[in-house]
Amino acid sequence: MNNFPIKALLFAFNVFVFFVSNLNAQEAPSWVDFCKNRESGTMKNSVLLDYSYAGYHFSEKEIPDVSTWNTIYVTDYGATPNDAAYDDAGIQAAIDAAEASGIPTVVYFPSGRYIVGSEQTKENPIEVNKSYIVLKGSGSGSDGTEIYADKHGDVSLRWNTPWQFLFQPSKGSSVKIATIAKSIHRGDKTVVVDRSDDIVPGMLVKIEHLGVENLEVNFPGLEFSPKWTYINKNGIRVREKHLVTKVQGNTIYFKNPVNYNIPLNGDYADIKTYEPLKEVGVQDILFTSAWKQYPEDFVHHANNTVDYAWRAVNFKQVYNSWIQNVKFRDWNDCITISESLAVTVKDIEVSGKQGHASYKAGASTGVLFQNCKDFVPVGFNDAGGQAHGPGFQGYSTGCVFTNIQMQKHQSVDCHAQQPYGNLYDNIKGGSFSRNGGSEHFYPNSGPDLVFWNFVHSSNYETQEFDFWSVKKRRLHTYILPKFVGFTSPGEEITFKNEGLDESHGKQVYPQSLFDAQLQLRFHDVYASASSQKEGCPAINVVNTEVNDFWSPADSSEDSYLMLDFGTKKTVNSIVLKENQKGIKTFKIECWIDGKWVSYMPKSSFKTANTWELDSAVNTRKVKLVIEETNPNRPIQIIEFKTL
Repeated sequence: MNNFPIKALLFAFNVFVFFVSNLNAQEAPSWVDFCKNRESGTMKNSVLLDYSYAGYHFSEKEIPDVSTWNTIYVTDYGATPNDAAYDDAGIQAAIDAAEASGIPTVVYFPSGRYIVGSEQTKENPIEVNKSYIVLKGSGSGSDGTEIYADKHGDVSLRWNTPWQFLFQPSKGSSVKIATIAKSIHRGDKTVVVDRSDDIVPGMLVKIEHLGVENLEVNFPGLEFSPKWTYINKNGIRVREKHLVTKVQGNTIYFKNPVNYNIPLNGDYADIKTYEPLKEVGVQDILFTSAWKQYPEDFVHHANNTVDYAWRAVNFKQVYNSWIQNVKFRDWNDCITISESLAVTVKDIEVSGKQGHASYKAGASTGVLFQNCKDFVPVGFNDAGGQAHGPGFQGYSTGCVFTNIQMQKHQSVDCHAQQPYGNLYDNIKGGSFSRNGGSEHFYPNSGPDLVFWNFVHSSNYETQEFDFWSVKKRRLHTYILPKFVGFTSPGEEITFKNEGLDESHGKQVYPQSLFDAQLQLRFHDVYASASSQKEGCPAINVVNTEVNDFWSPADSSEDSYLMLDFGTKKTVNSIVLKENQKGIKTFKIECWIDGKWVSYMPKSSFKTANTWELDSAVNTRKVKLVIEETNPNRPIQIIEFKTL
């Protein structure tokens, strides 16, 4: 098994109270199909893409502890908290000094309130232009760090209205270094090019492709409206970002898979350079703005001020970076991750006066949004949350929203220009009715948009969502979206022109597709449990880190652990290691022909902590069921595996 920092996975278990274990739920056939194609190397045939490559370092590493980095205090450069003066110059001076240091540096904001956005500075974002720079406060709570934006920039620029904080490299050029010489299938990690002289392992590159030929290859026979001028002219635009791991002749190997079928006969299909910022971050800060005092409530597109005035943080062309433990109160636009790769946005809260947009990925690859909440109260269109909820736009792909709290009747936002191959995973609340984007950039989403265990919550009693119409404009126009485990408590929601509607009305196993795919990628097994105490998830039983263990959250008796190998393997015995021998008796259940079959293993005299089955079992899933416990000894399972 592969070993990596297990804390990189723990976010999947810091879920909200409504995300409960569903090991007794119906197993999703699409999950079984994915595991089968993954094992056989035929991902082009899989119903599901592999979405596990989203996030910081492709979710292989946890967000770093920057306490050991060099630290610069903004207060040493002219920024003073809790006074009436503007702090833009002091903050920018501290950032400039951090960049000049040439070493990884934290720009630290001691607790208090800092004011930015003066009449003189409102058109100029506070910028980070070099790698290894982190803006860090003393916490996003009431006694932490608050950055308050007063004036706003020129709103006549609309979506180009300046952001308050902008991370982008000082140069953004990209040059062609190869032409793709062989068609690519979705799921491929290899690309054949005409020449590889300028490509080396560790390099970041972009695949760029335009051509209407890719429409027929990906969805033959599908009709497009003549009003959708962009896709009719260009097909779905591909601008995926990839990390090169190996070069062998003219074959290039990628870390993260390609998410779209790219025909060789397209108008063009090139490999270009990609040089982003690296290892930048924002954490432990509360951002607020003067939008709260503006004498007008939000009405979508009522004017440019309500749409675009106060915009908080933009990551533009960054890689292996993060935003963590940050709160946004009273903003028109909170976060955009644009033209980026492998970024994590984690533990975010949006609140205050309703505005235009919450958090989204634009023209990015592999952005992970996890454990984010929107508390904005009901406003425009009788919906809660920001008008545009969590979303993708502009050929973003491989991006994931997981464990997200939306507000009732808030819409997800696939904002046209054909984002494709993205995942909404384990989402509570929200709907599909008000995606954004001009009609000539339709559809709102390209293929392989997956909604996994999405709990719908809207003002509808009954509603049919028709996801494809070439005659009538619909604000939820997706190419064959896939729904697995869709539920709508108290509502009757039906679909038309969907690509898949699996287990409608019932949540499915696994609860989180992203979590299951990620575990399978690193451990060749997916560990889950009936319940777990905070900080003691099931994944701990398959890692090799010392002192990690699984504990059930509730009564230990009848609790269970389960290992899912994805495909069948032969099991002769199991290894069970505990901290304090809390288990008195247990049984093993194996998944045979669609049902659980019980086995009573016998302790091995040959090897400690090993129990042997009566005979070898060919099975895909194995469950450890706790029957009796020893009094006053907590259940703490260190290791559970099969042999």
